[in-house]
Order: sequence, then C-alpha cells, then structure tokens
Amino acid sequence: MKKIFSLAILLDVLQKCLLILKTTDLHQCSLYSDDFWYVHGKHFLLVDRLTILVLQTEKHIDEVNHYASGFLQRMHFYHYFVTLEIHEKFLDNVTEYKDKHNLSQRPLGSSKWLQPIEDLEFLRIKLLSSDSSKGYVVIVWDVKTLHQFLNDNLMVVVEQRATYSLHFVFDSNDCQTIDDQVDDILRRFWEEFNVINIVAQTPCSSRIYIYRPFVKSSDVWGITENYSFDEIKNNLLLITNILDNFNKYPLNIGMFPMELTAVLDLPKLLRANPIYKNLSRSRDFGGLDGLMLGTLAQYLNFEVNLVGAMKELYFGEVLPNGTITPGALKDLFEGKIIYSANSRYIINYEKQTMEFTVPHLIQAICAVVPKAPKLPKWVALFRCFNKTAWLLIGLTLLVCTTFWYFARSFTKVLYCLCLLFNLVVLGIFEGYMFRTFTTTKFYPDINTLEELDKSGLTLEWDSWFFFKDNSSLIKNLERKSVPVQQDTFNSIAFHRNVATVEPKVYAEFLSTKYVDSEGFPRLHIVDECLNTFLVGHVVPKGSAFLTIFNNFITKMMEAGLTEKWLRDVFDSTVTEKTYILNKNKQSVKAFSMDDLQIAFYGIVVGYVGSFLVFLCELRTKARRNLL
Repeated sequence: MKKIFSLAILLDVLQKCLLILKTTDLHQCSLYSDDFWYVHGKHFLLVDRLTILVLQTEKHIDEVNHYASGFLQRMHFYHYFVTLEIHEKFLDNVTEYKDKHNLSQRPLGSSKWLQPIEDLEFLRIKLLSSDSSKGYVVIVWDVKTLHQFLNDNLMVVVEQRATYSLHFVFDSNDCQTIDDQVDDILRRFWEEFNVINIVAQTPCSSRIYIYRPFVKSSDVWGITENYSFDEIKNNLLLITNILDNFNKYPLNIGMFPMELTAVLDLPKLLRANPIYKNLSRSRDFGGLDGLMLGTLAQYLNFEVNLVGAMKELYFGEVLPNGTITPGALKDLFEGKIIYSANSRYIINYEKQTMEFTVPHLIQAICAVVPKAPKLPKWVALFRCFNKTAWLLIGLTLLVCTTFWYFARSFTKVLYCLCLLFNLVVLGIFEGYMFRTFTTTKFYPDINTLEELDKSGLTLEWDSWFFFKDNSSLIKNLERKSVPVQQDTFNSIAFHRNVATVEPKVYAEFLSTKYVDSEGFPRLHIVDECLNTFLVGHVVPKGSAFLTIFNNFITKMMEAGLTEKWLRDVFDSTVTEKTYILNKNKQSVKAFSMDDLQIAFYGIVVGYVGSFLVFLCELRTKARRNLL
C-alpha cells in the first residue's frame, strides 16, 4: 500500500511539473504582462481574501489547468493577496445555452464621458459599490460552459457584492462573436445575480470587458464596454461602475401608506412648506419614509417605479414554517422590488431572504392601556396632603394636646404656636383647593409591566416573535394575549377592557386622537416599555444597492433629518387636531356648583368634626361634674 501511495504522489508531482512547463506557451499572453497584474490589482483593491474557481469540463480539462497553473504561478511572482483558496468544480455535460436577449439590440458604447480620477477617488467609488473583502477569479473554458454552471446552480456566485474577474480560456478570432458572448454573460451576472463588481477577459486578450447597467443607448438599458490596459492605466474609472449616479434608471420600489412615516395626505401646516411642495420623486409620499425615498432618488438620480398593492400595513411576515405572507416582504423575495421603503424593525428573521439597511431610527415598543379614571372631587379633599404630611399633622395634634393637658401654665405660648401652625396649614390647604378647582386629577395609571400583568386587562397582541425575552413576566403577558382586532383602540378608549402594544411614537400620536370632551387623553402609555428596536429598510439579500443606500441613509441620520421628518408630520398633525378640538371651545369657563362641591364637602366635614369635638367636651365636663 505504501508503494502504491508513493507512486500516486510521484505521478501527481510529474503532472504538475508538466503543466508548469507548458506555461511557457503562455509567455505571449497578457497574463505575463505587468499591465495585466496592475489592472487586476486595482480591480481587487478592496480584496484581502481571494478564491480561484476553476470550472472544469471533461473535454477541456488540460487547457483550463494549463491556464490556471500559469495564473497561479504569475500571481505568486507578484506576491498577490494574503489569503488564497482554490476550488475546482466539475460539470459532466454541457448543454446549449440559448440567449434570451436580442443581440441586435445590444449597444456597445464608449465611455468618453468618464474623466480620469485620482487613486483616492477611485477608492471612494469602489467603497460605494462593495462592502466585501472577498474576491473571486473564475477560470473557465468558454462562455457557454459558464452559462451551464450557472444553470446548474453550482455556486459560482457565492457572494453578490464581492469582486469578480472572469477568465475564458477558449481561443477565437471572431471578435464580434466574442463581444456578444461576453456581453451576454456579464448582463446575466447583473440581471440574475445582481453582481456589479465584475470584469471579464477573453483568451490572453489585452482588453478588459465591463458591463454598465445604468447607461442607456438606443432606448436599451445596459451596455458592455472593453478597454485596453493602457486606457485603464490612464483612467481607473473605466473598470468601475459609479453608483452615485443611476442616470434616471428605473428602480422597482415597494411602498405603502402608513400613518406618520408614509403619508399621502399631508397636514395643512406642511403643504405650504417648500420641502413638501414637490414630492414627485417619492411618488407623492411624505413623512419619514417618503422623504428618505425622495432624497435617495434625487441624489442618486434614479426614477421610482412603485410596485405592489397600496394597502396599509402591507409588510408581509415570515411564518415559522418558512412561508411568507403577502406583502412587501414577499414582493422582495420574489424579485418584484429591489427596495422596501417602509420602516421596519431590524430583527433576525428565520428565513434570511433579505438584508436591512443601516438603522435610521430607534423606536421603543410600549403597552397602551386605558387612561386611569378621573379622581372624584370629594376624594380630592383627602388628597391635599400625602400620607407623610397627614401623619405629621396628626402627630402635631397629639403633642399639642398632651402639652396642653400637662402644662396648663404655658397655654398662652401653646396658643400662639398653634395659631402659627394653623395659618401655615390653612395656606397650604387653600392653595391645594385652588389647584383642585383648576386642574383635573386621575387615579394612578398602570406604569409597569408587572402592574399590567396584575390589572386583568386582555392584551390584544400577536407578534411576540419580535421579543426574545423568556422572563416569566413576558411569558405571562403572552399567555394572556389574543389576536389584534380592528377596533382595538376603541375598546381601550371607551370600553376600557383591553390593552395592546404599539411603537411609542405611534401611541403618542393616537393619544391625541382619542380624547374626551375636555381634551384629556383616553389612552395611557405604560412607562416601562417592552423593548427597543432599531428601525431600517429592507433590500434583497446580496443587493448591489445596499452599500450606496447605506452611505446616504447614514448621512441623513447623522444630519438629524430622519428624526426631523418624523417630528414634522407628528407635530403638524397634533397641532391641527388640537386646533380643531379647541376651535369651538370657550376660552373662559365660569365655576359651576359641580366645580365648587369640594368646598361644600369641606364645610360639611368641618361642621361634623366640630360637632364631634363639642360632644367630647360636653361629655368630659359632665364626667368632671360627677367627680
């Protein structure tokens, strides 16, 4: 067995040596050019981990190995990359790939409009198109073979935002056919796999191909261009796609109406505001999400094509069995939209079919309960002092009574002190009485989750998958919860028998809607919130747009625009509703007998107390007479 194993190793070494000797045939190839490695070094500028994918077929295995060996040899010579992996994949049968596009409609353009740039600007542009440090060199016999690998899902595109370079080994003198084939494969990498950081090179050619999806020619989006090494060395921009200008490229966006953040009917106070006068870029959507979409469309220069039903709360949900309910999430998964522009909590979904943009907001999730009942006027009389004050007043009376009983010779001093004490207490009591006349007091509200648990209220909330808290308190609340009904807030405000869970800012907004005749809220937000979430937007997994979108969303968030746009709609709507509520309300209201009832209660209590004291004095006097 040892001899057989040693012989196998020897044969393998000899085969590799033969392949290295055969690379001398490649010396006339651009692979041995310094310009080739300069250009590819710039293309893989962000890469620190390179993977070489050698795609093999039985018919051309020797030719592909020959080129791959030469590539590895030269890469070692130029000391490329710290980390390197080599993967070899095999394909048994190659079938014909039929082009689904019309070749005659494919323009091959030129990029005379691209101006030379410096290395720092080149780095900035590269960073706007990729957030990955991985690179992939794909070595394959011809375009048809690569199409077949893609058809069979043999993991050629491992990570969409990585940097790719395609190397075709086949030889052909038909330049037009080569141009068409390379255009076809680069277009497919963009349209099916969303890969934009990709170049291609044909057999030993000194020209680099790149596909530009955001260039329009002859009413067709997308052109494939090719450049010599000298052209690229003079202008590195030729091997990049500039993602800060989409050239009016139409993007399929998902957006649906939502209170506060995606508003079609703006409050009157905002309609005259210059910022909100022209919302055409966001398709007439205002609010936080509408303004963010419009700003992205304006500065990245793309057209918004709204896709999907215009239904409120059209989010969509990933169920435990992996299926996705109808909504923006499903449209995203099916490829109908490339960006869901409605704000969504950033959570870890079981089915990772999407990616979140950077957060642009922090939102607390709180319980909403009925507002505590108003305090009756007669009860307010006994709440003029807190428990400590009542205790001290009672203790003072006891001390004074004791002092008067045992030290009658100092009664004049005692009377003076009691007079001062009574004046102080009377002043405090009168001030409290005035405040009671002018303000309305309530019983204590529910302000902790523990109090909510003990309150006996039914909790209408069925989205507990948002919370990863396994505490007994949360479990108790979850067991008591029922599915959300359409009239939940009416039940909270008027029937006072249920509670629910909502984002705090939305709950504050609803509190201005559900008020009584005097303008007091019927809803109360529990101070202790259940959780706090970051809020972002959603793109498909591997989206080429994520990096550039994140760049602009970060700028908007850091400038405070996202918070401002949210408060604009909130404050304007609340102001408008408050004005309507108070429009027909009398500014001055005379006191009624109902308002003054506490004074009569005070008189009655005083008379009763005086009468009891009078009875006690009579009884004490009668007892002394008997003695």
